[in-house]
Amino acid sequence: MAKALIFGGTTEGRLLCEACAARGIAALYCVATELGILRLPGITVRVGRLDAAAMTALILQEDPALVLDATHPYAAEVSANIREACAKSSTPRIRVLREEEEAPGCHRFSNRNSLLAWLEETPGVIFAATGAKEAGIFTGLSAFRERVWFRMLPGIEGLRACLELGYPSAHLICMQGPFSRELNRAMFAAAGAAILVTKNSGPQGGFAEKLDAAGDLGMRVALLTRPPEPDGMPLERALRELAELAV
Repeated sequence: MAKALIFGGTTEGRLLCEACAARGIAALYCVATELGILRLPGITVRVGRLDAAAMTALILQEDPALVLDATHPYAAEVSANIREACAKSSTPRIRVLREEEEAPGCHRFSNRNSLLAWLEETPGVIFAATGAKEAGIFTGLSAFRERVWFRMLPGIEGLRACLELGYPSAHLICMQGPFSRELNRAMFAAAGAAILVTKNSGPQGGFAEKLDAAGDLGMRVALLTRPPEPDGMPLERALRELAELAV
């Protein structure tokens, strides 16, 4: 049985797994897609999405000493499910918080409707770097097929979803970041984009590089703000807590 159960698919998840492997801590690493797979000694990987009931069943089956939620800072529903599953199974849980970078000059939106209304009123080609889960937002725009370029991870599931939504294949970029300032700038310029829509993904997601590239081209930036986090701790503290399992 795993001593630690880690929900990830992120940089933080990988670093936690590396710490477990280095300390000889058996861990089960849960990721949503095959893009999150890693191979480390003592680390078992489970691929597939889980709801709260399935998470609870998995935790009861594995009986870990600790559950670590290292999912993306915008994965609010997943984090809520993990919180519920740990409460039901009376299992200690740590939510790993990612640093949020400064975002000067951005137009901030806390929900999709306000973002969509602003984009509808603001002219120009849109470069969306929000992740495939948000692809449906932009289909509500008039002429979205002409206006929106979409960048996502190179996963079949996300690509298929975007094509089914009606995005032209020529406007889809499937690449895994983070990206440099120069590469972002080249992509934005190739699209002829006037607006960048993004999330504050922190240094792990190359957020500053996106802002810098957009600034170089005089683009407007629309920022989807993070959902509130009721609890949690930075990665460095979570690593110290994890290390105690090796004792």
